[in-house]
Amino acid sequence: MPRVAAQIQLTNEEKKELIKNINSQVVERRIYLRSKIILLSAENKQCIEIAKILGISEKTCRKWRNRFARDRLNGLYDLKRSGAPEIFNEIEKQEIIQMACEAPKILENWTLANLTERVKKRYNRNVSIESVRMILKMANSSDVNNIKNKKVLKSE
Repeated sequence: MPRVAAQIQLTNEEKKELIKNINSQVVERRIYLRSKIILLSAENKQCIEIAKILGISEKTCRKWRNRFARDRLNGLYDLKRSGAPEIFNEIEKQEIIQMACEAPKILENWTLANLTERVKKRYNRNVSIESVRMILKMANSSDVNNIKNKKVLKSE
């Protein structure tokens, strides 16, 4: 039994938005491609034709065509991904940033490995260097300024 993709009928506003996406110099390639799939679908082209024109699989064509039929323009964008749960809450992240801003007692220079070991001991958790690096990377200047001004969140 052949797989059937949804029929696409566009409103004027949707068509304008899709055309804007394919003519834009700054739109992401994936949004360009998805917009092109939908515009070709609205011209009553079959997924097999669209796949050949755009150099994609029929499955990809059906996926975005059906997603557009269900969610309209919002269907062009990726769904939220859950990812791994947070290891530290916001207060703990602020405390880790504060640790990084303090001068070490024994070592002359902080290294990420030294800081990670200190975090492991303090929170009694198995944490990777990468997790600590990402906390520091995500810290913005207001976080650092708050720490310097001793406006760090206090755990209750």
